Amino acid sequence: MRRLAVIPSDKIEDYLKQGYSPEWLEGYYNPGRFFDEVYLLSNLEQDQADLLGMKVIYTKPEDLIKRINGLKIDIVRAYGGNWACRYACEHKVPGVPVVVSVHDSSPPRLYDSIKDADIVLCMSKVVKDLVATKFNHLDRIWILPNRVDLKVMHPYSKDQTEDLDKQFPFRYRILHVGRLSHEKNLDTLIKALALLGDDYGVLAVGHGDSSAYKKLAQDLNVQGRISFIDAVSNQDLARYYSWSSCMCTPSRWEGFGMVFIEALACAALVITSDIAPLNEYIIHGENGLLVKDFESPEALAQMIQKGCTDENLRAKIQGNARRSVSAFEKETIEQQEVGFYKKVLEMQAQGEYVSRH
Repeated sequence: MRRLAVIPSDKIEDYLKQGYSPEWLEGYYNPGRFFDEVYLLSNLEQDQADLLGMKVIYTKPEDLIKRINGLKIDIVRAYGGNWACRYACEHKVPGVPVVVSVHDSSPPRLYDSIKDADIVLCMSKVVKDLVATKFNHLDRIWILPNRVDLKVMHPYSKDQTEDLDKQFPFRYRILHVGRLSHEKNLDTLIKALALLGDDYGVLAVGHGDSSAYKKLAQDLNVQGRISFIDAVSNQDLARYYSWSSCMCTPSRWEGFGMVFIEALACAALVITSDIAPLNEYIIHGENGLLVKDFESPEALAQMIQKGCTDENLRAKIQGNARRSVSAFEKETIEQQEVGFYKKVLEMQAQGEYVSRH
């Protein structure tokens, strides 16, 4: 009997609102149904007998040790290097490994408590490099990239996206996907839109406060060429990727960039920043376009114009896009994660986690 305790970084309700399907989340928290029982232990949730295949038990930090012992948990998994990491690492049970997954490459979002984790799973090399500044056991930092469900994220034909043409009647449709926050660099995209002609329009999909971006658009007189949507379901998001002339989220930093592999799986033309880890799986001119000076509206506008109008380039990139992300296919990454869990349990059986700290 294998038992896992998970500590998500946000409420499950928030993930569902962002468009993740229940099926996707269930596989995310229990890959390949490797664990016989999964418990969600958090003070963000209320007790539930069954939530996505997990039993939810409201748990305050000071009660975590009691819960782990009482439920005979084998592994604790915390998602994110900030509060969930601290929650798990500051309330450890000897012999029960704490596995923390770190998704962000922003230093302020990695708490010092990461030093007390047993295993750290990183989304990419750039995240691993950040973790290594605080976590001294390099042999216990493992890379686990994000995953894409190729059955859900796939290209749609033009006749399957005609309704979107009517809603957003621009010749060139720029899709920005990501929360409305500084790192997603929507402000530079809006400034680039002001340099492009009236044929270009932006659709921004993501949660957050849009007021500053709407004011910027108004100041630049492009408010009629940008629209905002809080969230789109994963199934429908695939249609948006396919429909777009280009998917452009010129991030200032990324831990991995799930939306980019989703867009590539849908054969979208992706334009983004020439930064790690994006330039590790997006090759400029082959399966996407990368902008070195991503803070420059002029440079971004030029790349968008090229990506939208150069038909030969578009055909080449879109022809390569989907197969370029086959390594991130959901079942493949789930099998890798299960392999990591098996390794953690083997180390546990050898007494690795009893007195390491």
